[in-house]
Amino acid sequence: MCDAYQNALRTVADSYDAEVARWGGKSLSRVATIVVSSGAFFQRLRDGKTFSVTNLERFASWFRVPANWPDHTIPRDAAAALISIGRPPLSANIMPHPYSINDAAVAFDKRPVLKRADA
Repeated sequence: MCDAYQNALRTVADSYDAEVARWGGKSLSRVATIVVSSGAFFQRLRDGKTFSVTNLERFASWFRVPANWPDHTIPRDAAAALISIGRPPLSANIMPHPYSINDAAVAFDKRPVLKRADA
């Protein structure tokens, strides 16, 4: 993995850690467990280990959503790092759909069907 991507992910992780220290919230270890099922991911990153493009994409997708940050705001240095890897932060009022195009979707706009008790 290119050093620029590793540095960008470290910057995002450090920013997130600082925000957790300031506001409280999920630890980086907990985020890594949620995103890639490995709580030691960021410690390994700090130890100089590399990571896959798939894991980079997973973390970028998670960190670019403001609702995933402790104060629901992405700090400037983290935003710049996300932009540098081609994954700019999403608007605060946009929540990405958790499914890919080929996955099942649920329609939420259907009206409930009520049956009469005497019918």
